[in-house]
Amino acid sequence: MKKPFYIVVAFILVFVACKKYEPQSGDAPAPVFPSYQIGDYYHNDTLQGIVFFTTAGGSSGLMVSLDETYQPWCVDNHINEETGATNARDGWYNTNILMDNYDLSNYPVIQWSYRKNTWNLVYYDHRHITRKQWYVPSSNELRYLLQNQEAVNATLEAKGYPTLEGKTYWSSTETGTRAAAAAHTQNGQPVINDSLKTQMFYVRAIRSF
Repeated sequence: MKKPFYIVVAFILVFVACKKYEPQSGDAPAPVFPSYQIGDYYHNDTLQGIVFFTTAGGSSGLMVSLDETYQPWCVDNHINEETGATNARDGWYNTNILMDNYDLSNYPVIQWSYRKNTWNLVYYDHRHITRKQWYVPSSNELRYLLQNQEAVNATLEAKGYPTLEGKTYWSSTETGTRAAAAAHTQNGQPVINDSLKTQMFYVRAIRSF
C-alpha cells in the first residue's frame, strides 16, 4: 500500500522543481538600441558621421561624412553624356547607375564617395554597393542635409572638421544633358539649381545607419 504514496510524493517533488526553475517573463533585460537626434555625432568601431535625418524614433536615419572634397560632377569630355542618374529622392540609386555603367574616373564626385567604401581594403571598379555604404546624396537628400546644417555644423565645428557653411554642394541627381543639381543655402534655406556638370563644387557623402 506504500507504493502509491511514494508515487504521489515523487510527483509533487517533480512539480515543485519544475515550478521553481520555470523561466519568468521579464527576467532577461530587453535589448537597448541607441537613439540619435539631428546633429548627434555617430561613431562605432569603423564609422563616423553626423546625423542629419532620423526615422523610427532616432534608431535609424542618415548621417553625413566628416570630410568633403571639391570636384566637378564629370570631366569635360563627358559633359554631353546623359547617364540616367536622375532620381531626386534616392542618391543610392543614382550612385549605382553611374558605378555599374560608367568609368568612375570620368565622374569624380561619385568616384570619391565610392572609394570611401572598402571591402578588405580592395578597390573594385564595378561592385554594387548597398544602402549601408557611403554614397552621394540625391537633390532631396541634400535638401534635408542643408535644412539641418545648423545642428550639423555645430558638431562638425566642435569636432574640428570643416562645416557646410557658405558652400555649394553637388548632388548625384542629373537634371539634363549638361546639368546636375547642386545646392547652397540662402537666408537659412536650401536653394537647388541646375548647374553645369563641369563646375567645381563641394561634395559630402552620406549613408544610412
